[in-house]
Formats: sequence, structure tokens, C-alpha cells
Amino acid sequence: MRRAELTFALVIVIVMGGAWALDGIVPSRTAASPVTVSATPAPLSEAWYCPAPTAQGLGSTVWTANLGAGPVHVRRSGTGASGATAEADLGAGTLGGVPAAPSAAKVPVTVEAFGGATGSHVSTLAAIIGGTTGRCSRQPGTRWLFPVASTAPGYDSYLLVTNPFPEEAVVTVRVLGDKGDQIPSGLSHVEIPQLSQTSLFLGDFFPEMASFGLDVTASRGRVVVGRLLRVAARDGTRGVALDVGATAPSARWLLPGGDVPASGEEDIVVANPSDHEALVSTVYMVESGTGPVGVQDVPVPAGGRKAIKVSDQVPGGTRHATILTSTNGVPVVAERLTVGPQGAYQTVQGAPATAARWVVAAGSAAGGTDTLALVTDGPDKAFCKVTILTAAGPLAPAPLASVGVTPGQRASIDLTPYLNGQPATVLVDATNGKVAVENDLVLPAAYRETIETAGTPLG
Repeated sequence: MRRAELTFALVIVIVMGGAWALDGIVPSRTAASPVTVSATPAPLSEAWYCPAPTAQGLGSTVWTANLGAGPVHVRRSGTGASGATAEADLGAGTLGGVPAAPSAAKVPVTVEAFGGATGSHVSTLAAIIGGTTGRCSRQPGTRWLFPVASTAPGYDSYLLVTNPFPEEAVVTVRVLGDKGDQIPSGLSHVEIPQLSQTSLFLGDFFPEMASFGLDVTASRGRVVVGRLLRVAARDGTRGVALDVGATAPSARWLLPGGDVPASGEEDIVVANPSDHEALVSTVYMVESGTGPVGVQDVPVPAGGRKAIKVSDQVPGGTRHATILTSTNGVPVVAERLTVGPQGAYQTVQGAPATAARWVVAAGSAAGGTDTLALVTDGPDKAFCKVTILTAAGPLAPAPLASVGVTPGQRASIDLTPYLNGQPATVLVDATNGKVAVENDLVLPAAYRETIETAGTPLG
């Protein structure tokens, strides 16, 4: 063996011997054994984006409810006298409200919550104007759909486009009319500045049209879009309606809270944003027994809309729910429009699906009679726990601990005795099955108004 080879072998022996000795000193660890790292979970946080009618001078309140069992820290922007960010704590199960900023403030209304789950909505209430409640959204998106709008005399329609991000957004508004769709001049590629809410008065962009739907798409950025309807027509029809749009069409819609007025009209308005004709059918569910026969295979043109007159099929004074289905599978969007006694005008959007947990606004500072409506579309009876969240804390009435919802029927709960003439947020937890939820509040006579509010699914 040559000298170099001998030296190399000697080095190897020394290294291996050292490694053997070191192995006896250092404790062994199996390679697959995980290393445990102690860490505190990050606090739960969420944001709600709330289109508010600040530019229209209606005056509105932003309400936030703490849905959990522990305190929540809330940060609100676009509220108060200046629109500056304000922070506060909400106790478990409580509801807090602050005024939205006046029209001079351009910042969007945003509610951030840290430490627990919350629900937020915007309300407007004035004896001359009427009342309405608009949902806030947790999900900015690229598409927002509305079956109902109008530029007829006495009907003011606005789009409230919120861009909560530090980059500019661009949106295009497509009108869905009885004879097809169009993009009016001035509503193509509208620039929405960063961190702002932009109000678009639709009467500025196209001539008088009695009724049409809207398809708002963002080609750049993500936004939240609300639609405000303010009605003061010569025939006495009057009211205000505010809500965010649907984010996608669906082949099925549930509208739990119909109540055909004894004098007036109730319609289901269907918008079809697709390129193919839709055929839609309705099923009506009453509180007991079998509901009236619905319509079958009503055509809704591509890029158009259609009104189905429920009050021609369901007797006046009947509480009911409506399930609308596209029988040929073309997805649509559905909204209920009611003109009640003395011309009270109100709309409410349907829900595309049932869910196990819902939050919905209820009550008002003006009092009124409040009814919670629930339906299920499953084969089995659903049971729900209803909790009422107020400024004074949560209420869990024993009669509402397990409310049964029978398939094929609407369940109605009178919340009036529990509200004490005050605003509230209602939390509905289905302990088995899934439901859809809506709240209907009949204001005192001075307001001539019903506030119909769709629920927001959670989870």
C-alpha cells in the first residue's frame, strides 16, 4: 500500500471512531419525531364592507353585533362626523351602532373586528323617507347582480360602488331590460378611485325605463356594490330600499318572507344575465297545509328580466315563502318586490341556498311588528336555535331554543315581544338540517313602510 493510501485510511478510521464516541454522548432522536413549537393562535379577524347612502343625505347607522361569547375589538372607518377611523370594544352578544359619515366623507364604510365573529348592516329610518336595512359584505368581488332598478319619474336608482383597496378599480354596468341588454354610454369602464365609495345615479346615464335589472362587473380590482332605490312617485308609491347585490346567478332561489298585501301587489322579479333563455317555475309554501299552485316554465329572455305577479296566484293577506327554480338549468337572479297598502314600496333579494347559520337585522328604534321567516328545502324537519343580540346583551328566549321548520311549509316567529321597540341582530343556528332566513318588520303607521331584510349566511 502506498504512503498516500495508508494516510487516507488512517484518517477515515479516526473520523469514524470520533463519530462513534460522539454518538454515545449526544442523545438520539428519531427522524420522524415532530418538534413541538409552542405558539399562541392568531386572533380571529374579519372585515365587513358596507355601502351606505351618505351622498344622498338620508342619514344612516352602521350596526355591528358580536356573535360570540367573548369580547371583540371593532375598528370602524367612514363613520362619525368626519369619517375618521374609530375603535371600540363590543361585549359578548351585544349590538352597537354608530352613524355613517355625512356626504362630505369619501372614505368607504368598513368594519374590522378582532377576536371573534361579528355581523354588520346599515339602516336608514326617517318618517318622511321611510326605512330600509342593507346588508354589508365580507367578500369584495368582481360581479354584482340586481333584478330591480328604475329610472321612471319618481324612481331614483343609485349604485353605491365601494372600493376598499389602495388600487383603482374599473367597473362596467350592463342593463338587463325586457327586450334584452345594453351598456349605456358612460357606464362602460367607470373608474372607481382607491379607498372610496362612488355613487352612480342611473338617471344620468339612460332615459326613463320602468323596470330593469343590472349586471355590474369589475374588469380591474374588486369592489362591493350596493343598490339604493328611493321612490316618491305621483301615484303615491313611496319608500326606500338598500342592499348589496347577488355575486352570481343560480338555478334556484329561496325567498322565505312573502306576505301578499290585502291591497297592493307582490312580484318576483327575475333577471337573466346569461346568453340563453331561462325557463323558471315557482312553488309557494304557506304556514300550514299546501300552498297555491305556482307558475311553470315562464320564459326569461337572455340578457333580460321578467316579473311574475305573485298576488295573482296567492290570496291577499297570506304569509308564504317562494322557491323559484330554473327548470332548464340557466342560472338567474331573483328578488321580491312589494307595493303594499298606501303605496309602501320594498324589495328583498332571495337566497341561492340554505345554510346552517344565519345572521339578520331585526327591529328598529321606531318599534313596529317583527316577523322572522324560515324555510328548509331538505327532506327532513330542521330545528333552529334563535338568539337575539341587543345593545343590552343577548336574549335566548326558551320558546326559541328549538324552532321546528317543516319541509314544504314556512315557519314564522313573532319577535316583537322580545325586541322592546329597539334594533337588534338575530342569530339563527340550525341544530340539524339547513334553512333560509328573512326578517320582515312592519313600521308604525307614520312610516307607511315595511322593512324586508334578507339574511346573511355564515360559515
